[in-house]
Amino acid sequence: MKTFLFTRMLLLKRHSLSILLWLFMPLILTVVIVHWGNAAAQDAQIPIAIVDEDNSELSQAFIQELQQIDLLTIQLMSKQKALYALEKNQLDSVFIIKRNFEKQLRNNKRDQLIEAYSTNRSYFYFAVKENISSLAQRKAIQAKAAHEVKSLLKKYDSAIHWSFDEIVAQGQKREERYELLTVEFSYFNENESSTPTEKTNLLASWGIWAFFTLISTFYLFDWVIKESNHPVVVRWLQCKVSYTAYFFSTLGIYLFVMLLVDFLTYRIIETQFLWSQVLAIGVFRLCCAALALFVAVHMKITTSYYFITLIFSLLLALIGGSFIPMERLFAKWPLMSELSPIYALLQWDISLVWTVFIVLICMYVYRKESSRFA
Repeated sequence: MKTFLFTRMLLLKRHSLSILLWLFMPLILTVVIVHWGNAAAQDAQIPIAIVDEDNSELSQAFIQELQQIDLLTIQLMSKQKALYALEKNQLDSVFIIKRNFEKQLRNNKRDQLIEAYSTNRSYFYFAVKENISSLAQRKAIQAKAAHEVKSLLKKYDSAIHWSFDEIVAQGQKREERYELLTVEFSYFNENESSTPTEKTNLLASWGIWAFFTLISTFYLFDWVIKESNHPVVVRWLQCKVSYTAYFFSTLGIYLFVMLLVDFLTYRIIETQFLWSQVLAIGVFRLCCAALALFVAVHMKITTSYYFITLIFSLLLALIGGSFIPMERLFAKWPLMSELSPIYALLQWDISLVWTVFIVLICMYVYRKESSRFA
């Protein structure tokens, strides 16, 4: 065993730099791309200023709802500072909640509630204005409904005595319960639905990592082609150690190192540690290795191998949902979710089909390599 390890280290010494590069490439590229994507998302947000002259409970609740809009970066400023920042093109637009905002809504008056400022460089002013106007209109309708309910209670001398805020709160509960249109929104790499206040990464980190892991695993397994098709491979007939033992010992070393790097990657990317997720990552790595082995044992030219595996990785990434959510397609055709191991990883699940595939590939490769010098 010591002789084997020493010989293996000598063979790896020449390619140590490229092996380390391919081992850590998925982690490095995932961190860089996700960081870049989040930075781009932050830059794409629209900076606006809100001036709260009323400073009432209703105006503050209105601002909190505005802050839940992901595409807006809202800054609370005084009117003087906000207009100065607008002149310096530091803001896209400025919206001022006028005094008596709450009082006017409570009195069923909806005119001149919000004052807006923009410049000729306020490219998103009209879109932002529509969002703010619709939210303000919603508040006004809620206030009007509250007034109508209060007048009806008074008209019919009802025993129910609700305040303005209680009527608005009851109306909001009924809106949520009896919505005409309900849209369930969630990111495709999340098991739990997102709330409006949660900030979610623009790019799925594990989807990106899975794509690059596929590529790196394929490229790391080029040793199967280089060593099994080399002319000196016939010397294994005179060696004490069989070629099969050498082949699977080398395979075991590669897999052990890959799994260690995957565990390190998980600890870096994820803040919470769950063994079920670690197991899903380990099974995904074994799926990648099985695919790489299956292709490599049937190839003799590394150039063709690199080209085919790159296309194969891209195809599996697209089918698995690394870049585009595929839930609707999989809901219609559930069997399609088993075509790529990436989908199971993104769900933190273990695919039974791919687990059986790993076992079958190991049996197939063992039989094929054992008969090479039999």
